[in-house]
Amino acid sequence: MVTVTVTAGCDRGPDPAETTAQALLPLVRAALADAAAARALAPQMTEYSAALGVIAEQRAQHAQALREEITRLDQSLIGQIEPSGTATSSTAPPGTPTQAANSLEGLRSSLKSSAKAARAAAIDLSGYSAGLAGSISASTITLAEVQLA
Repeated sequence: MVTVTVTAGCDRGPDPAETTAQALLPLVRAALADAAAARALAPQMTEYSAALGVIAEQRAQHAQALREEITRLDQSLIGQIEPSGTATSSTAPPGTPTQAANSLEGLRSSLKSSAKAARAAAIDLSGYSAGLAGSISASTITLAEVQLA
């Protein structure tokens, strides 16, 4: 008698770490775009150059922290983080953070959108990732409201 063992392959979907890493991807992309936009505006808006430098520095630090968390959770996603050089791309859809380099108001709007997205992620996530997203949200809204006041 021949015994055949059949194992059904079940796709259980992504594990929680992968799901969390996926949720952080838009946040890191927005941080990179905001940092690039602030750097691009600084030479044009000399009266705001110090504030724009702070924004660029802080958003770059946000991007680094998010990149490290994504790497910890799911290294395969690192290649999906877009380079910061896309911040002034004319092919970006309207309303994306990549259009922020056009004006201070555009950057302010992008920062507020980034803060809102990070807040939503903080509510949806748990543990360290939630805390990271929450602190990025608070920092980003402060950059919009204080640095660009």
